[in-house]
Amino acid sequence: MYSWRARIGVIAPMDDQVEYAFNRYAPDGVAFNCSRLSFPGPTPEGLAILTDQLEDAARMYRDQRHEVVLFGCTSGSCIRGAGWDQECIRRIERACGWPGLTTSTAVLEAYRALGLKRTVVMTPYPDATNEAEKRFLEDNGVEVVSITGVGFHEIGEYSYADKRFLYREAKKIALDGADVFFLSCMGLATMELIQVLEEDLGVPVITSHQASLWACLRRAGVRDRLPGLGKLFTV
Repeated sequence: MYSWRARIGVIAPMDDQVEYAFNRYAPDGVAFNCSRLSFPGPTPEGLAILTDQLEDAARMYRDQRHEVVLFGCTSGSCIRGAGWDQECIRRIERACGWPGLTTSTAVLEAYRALGLKRTVVMTPYPDATNEAEKRFLEDNGVEVVSITGVGFHEIGEYSYADKRFLYREAKKIALDGADVFFLSCMGLATMELIQVLEEDLGVPVITSHQASLWACLRRAGVRDRLPGLGKLFTV
């Protein structure tokens, strides 16, 4: 049985990178079940459509034990402001009966675990979505020095942002005294960048996949310190 340590449910938009990232980097004995949501794009309107499907997706996990069920979407779980992540969690838990989690909740927990809250943020989102994410972070006590979109605004494009592009865009962003760098979006392939960005930027790095995997594992009682995934996995 592949899930002899933990079974984690994942609800995610089409075209993200979650199965690859989680299955490659999770420790032995942790298994994932994944369901997909129709996703018209990362605008506030598109993200609202995404979350309207959340409870139906969560019901799929009702009849089999899961240590946690994750809504794996950063902007979708924060688009309606402070407390929206907790509302998404309540919807998941009502529908399936297992503990719920969202990516934006995991990111907030990552900031707290690192003891850091002055951040720069890089995203692939349009301006309206960036502004909503900035408000969400700040309303939850995180100081956003800057938030920068790098132009991947259409569904289907996220998978094609390669490591070289993301690395170079990250290096362009001025830290301006920030003590942590957040690379936002479950649609970007970021796990391989964490260690090199921490070394080259000189600050801890949080990414949506990394924070989500970390928070899921910790809720499942799996406390492995995974190499190459940054300072967060040493906490």
